[in-house]
Amino acid sequence: MVSTAAAPGQRERSDQMRARLIDATITCIAAHGYPATTTRRVAETAEASLGAIAHHFPVRLDLIVTALDEVGRRMAVELRAAAAEAVATRPQDRTPALLDVLWTAFTGNLFGVWVKVWIAAVDDPELYAALAPLEPALSAVFAAIADDVAPEHLPRAEWTRRIAVALDAMRGLALTLTIQPRPAPIRHDPWPTTRTELTALLDRPAT
Repeated sequence: MVSTAAAPGQRERSDQMRARLIDATITCIAAHGYPATTTRRVAETAEASLGAIAHHFPVRLDLIVTALDEVGRRMAVELRAAAAEAVATRPQDRTPALLDVLWTAFTGNLFGVWVKVWIAAVDDPELYAALAPLEPALSAVFAAIADDVAPEHLPRAEWTRRIAVALDAMRGLALTLTIQPRPAPIRHDPWPTTRTELTALLDRPAT
């Protein structure tokens, strides 16, 4: 009897191709936006055939959702490592250090990809439904990282409320900077002032 299971070498090549297609999709969304990230463009970027995409992702939506899931995973990995390092190297300055790490995530290329796809989902019910499970997972990562460095002087529930406000403020500012039309580069960086205000919110004594 002939086995239909893929040989180890075939599975490895298949996994590598799948990873290349996901990487190419992320690259295309970052460079060209969601609407222009066609399967043909992804295939060209990955130096793969349309048949390879059809084999791994028969529907374009599956490719997009898988790519965005990978974006969330990468953001989580980078955030955890950066937050741990920042708090360890700036122990007397831990709150602004944490805020700087979170802000870096909100203004990085991966968050830009995340935003571009979610903006497209506003007018695409099928895409929105497919992406819906991803958003709570990423938000939970941000909250968990902040929770890991919660100060001892605050009740956990109060810290959770404050960090939620801080995250909403950062997300809103990041979205504004990402999608707001600008005829010229921003001359004033709004983050230092925002960080000062959010640090005051997070570090104030318990109420």
